[in-house]
Amino acid sequence: MSKKNLKYFDPIDAVEVTQGEYTFYLFEMDAKALLGIAYTSPRTRYRKTGIQRGLDKKRLKDIGQYIREEGKGRGPGIFPNSIIVSFSKDAYFQDGKIHIPNREAGEAFILDGQHRLFAFDPEWSGEVTFDLVVSGYIDLPDEMKAYIFRTINEKQRKINPSLVYDLIPMLRKEWVEFHDLRAQFLVGELNSDPDSPWYDGISMLGGRERTITQAAFITGIKRLLKKGQVFAEAEEDFFEQVIQRDLLFEYFKAIRGVFSEAWMNRQHILCKNTGVSVTLNLLTYIVKDMKSKGEKLTDEKGLLLTKNDFIPYVAKIHPFSFSSKDYGKIYLGSAGIRSLTEELRQMIFEQWVKG
Repeated sequence: MSKKNLKYFDPIDAVEVTQGEYTFYLFEMDAKALLGIAYTSPRTRYRKTGIQRGLDKKRLKDIGQYIREEGKGRGPGIFPNSIIVSFSKDAYFQDGKIHIPNREAGEAFILDGQHRLFAFDPEWSGEVTFDLVVSGYIDLPDEMKAYIFRTINEKQRKINPSLVYDLIPMLRKEWVEFHDLRAQFLVGELNSDPDSPWYDGISMLGGRERTITQAAFITGIKRLLKKGQVFAEAEEDFFEQVIQRDLLFEYFKAIRGVFSEAWMNRQHILCKNTGVSVTLNLLTYIVKDMKSKGEKLTDEKGLLLTKNDFIPYVAKIHPFSFSSKDYGKIYLGSAGIRSLTEELRQMIFEQWVKG
C-alpha cells in the first residue's frame, strides 16, 4: 500500500535527535491513540525471533489502577519517562512534524514502556487517558531493536526500596498508602530518637552499613497493621501512632536487655531481617496474652507498659542464641521466618506446645 493510500494521524510537532548513526523523534501523543497502533513481539523459549517480555496482567492491573486514581487524592498520574517505539517505514518526519500512519495494532513496535502503555487499555484504566512522551524511531532494523531493548534492561538498576520509603515524609500524606505512611513514621522514630534501642541502627537508605534496612523493617511493621494484628485499626488501644512508637521502644528495650550479646551484633540474626521479622510477629501474641489477663495496657495519657512488662516473655526464649553460625542458614526467607516464629512462640507459651 502506498503512502498516499494510508490513513495518517494529524502531524505532530516533534524534535529530531541524532545519536551516533541513528535518529529518533521526541514528541507527545495521546496514550490511547498510541495504544491503538502499538504491538509487541514477546520472546519465549519457542519463539526466538521475539524481543520483548510477555505482558504481566498483575502489573497491568496495578498500573491501570494508578492511572484511574489520577486526581482522586492519591497523587498525580504521571509518566515523565518516554515510551520508546519503532514506527514502520511509512512514517516520516517533515518540517518539524512527524507523520504517523494510523495502522491498527501494526505500526508502532514498543521497545520500552509496554506495561505503561498497555495499561491504558480500557480493561485496566477505563476511559482515562493523557499524553505520553514518546521517543520514536522510524524503520529501525531488528538488530537495533534488540540492542536498544537489551541496553535499557541490562543497564537498568532497580531503585533501592529503602530510598523510596525515605522520600515519604516529603510527599503529601494523601499520596501515600496509610500502612506505608505509618510504618515509615515508626521506623523513622526508632532510628532517630536517642531513647530508642534502635537509635542510628537502621540503614535508612539501604546498604549494609547497619544490620537491617529501612525497607526490611517497614515490611515487618506493616504486618502488624493488618487485620488481627496488634496495630490494626480495630485494636483501638494501640492504633495511635505515638502509642505504637512507645510500644516498639519498650518492647525492643526488653529484647536488647535480655539479648545484650546478640544486639546489633552481625554475628547474630537477632537484629537482621529474620530476627526483626520474628520478634515483631511475636509482639501480637504477647500483647494478646496480656489483654487476656485483664491487664490495663493504655490509658488516656498513652502507653502504660514498660520494658519490664515484656522481659518475662522475652526471657523465655533466651535459650535461643540467635547465632548466625548456628541458625543463619536454617531460617531463610519467609518460610524460615514463619518456622522460627512458631518455634519461639511455643517457647514463650509452653501450654501451646503439643504433647
